[in-house]
Amino acid sequence: MIMRYSLLAVAALLPACILGADSRPPPPHDAALNRDSRDRHHGQRGPEAGVQDSALEEGSTIDGESSPDQAADGWTSPDLALDMGAGPDLAVDGGTSADLVAADLASEVLGADAQGGCAQADNISVDKLPAISFVAYHDQPQIETYLQAVASALPAIATYKVLGQSAQGRNLPYLIIDATCQANPPAVFTIGTHHGDEPSSTESVLAIPDYLLRASTTDASVRSLLGTYAFYVLPLVNPDGFALNTRENAAGLDINRDYSYPLRSDADSFKTVEAQLMKSLQESVGFHAAIAYHSGAQEVIWPWCYTGDATADGSFFTAAGQKTAQAMSFTVYQQSYDDYPTQGEYIDYAYMRSHTLAATFEVSIPKAPSPALLAGVVDAAWKGTLSWVQAVSDHDQGGLHALPATAAARRRFPLTAPFDGTNRLE
Repeated sequence: MIMRYSLLAVAALLPACILGADSRPPPPHDAALNRDSRDRHHGQRGPEAGVQDSALEEGSTIDGESSPDQAADGWTSPDLALDMGAGPDLAVDGGTSADLVAADLASEVLGADAQGGCAQADNISVDKLPAISFVAYHDQPQIETYLQAVASALPAIATYKVLGQSAQGRNLPYLIIDATCQANPPAVFTIGTHHGDEPSSTESVLAIPDYLLRASTTDASVRSLLGTYAFYVLPLVNPDGFALNTRENAAGLDINRDYSYPLRSDADSFKTVEAQLMKSLQESVGFHAAIAYHSGAQEVIWPWCYTGDATADGSFFTAAGQKTAQAMSFTVYQQSYDDYPTQGEYIDYAYMRSHTLAATFEVSIPKAPSPALLAGVVDAAWKGTLSWVQAVSDHDQGGLHALPATAAARRRFPLTAPFDGTNRLE
């Protein structure tokens, strides 16, 4: 009988021992894991089609010389001061199932402390963040090196990736900044250079990591947004057009007319490899909000582009558009159709496909303003970016109210320059 009770006591202790062994603090997060292989908005899990990581070569620098790919005169950038810091080399994600499992596990404990809390956005150090200035245009090698350097400097929250290659084999690089400590945070997509001859749009997106991360150290509202949303930063949708200084891609096609929309199916769209890559990322992540940056005007516009009918979020778009235009010191904010009708733009596709709260920012009247004006353009674009994302946040929390009926009435601001319907600036 004594022996029987002894065995029962040992058996009772075993589960507690097992639980104790599993209750150790979680392992630290490895930022090189593929944390964006899941749908961040809808919670679906699956690898991004056509997405690959790119490793940062140790000791890589930007030499500041003009790139042979950059055809436009006057775009040679001076030496770009990059403090590469002592960050580890970025790991190459081989896309194995084991990596995906590890990424899922790591995302569950991102930044977690012993009490289960998380304060990633509250503890960002910008000491090793690479310096960047906007006194001249940057070429593609400089853009890629800068994005890599940000990821190397802040590996806990920043990840460098390559979406794929253009028709001529150039990279479409992007950066993910995720300080949310969430497994599937809502994501904001910022996109430049659908049109290759609009380089101020490229610079406006390239500036986002620097502005966002540095501002978060002093501005509580920016820090709150950084702790709520993951930011995807893709400066070059059309690297071939960027190299050739042409609106279209290498095949002579306008990428921003190649997306599906309610009157055109996927099968009749996505003829360009660049739009196909964008489709893969949009469907993988399901962005909650997006901003497509362009140049050639100064305005804030939103879906729909193809019809004058308002969207279900028309009140939000009008209120957010007004606030954003004011932040940028712009006078024009309107539904895109009221500029003039187009078919196949990214913002219509994103809103249709993922209910993405998407906008187009036209950041400068010249497509390529003088380098002396570039810093001012970039600064205004950042103010607009912050205003739009704050409006989305207010909307998510029920705090962004529609404008009064008189102010919310449809406003139409036709372009003053003549156009033939095919040369739309967006």
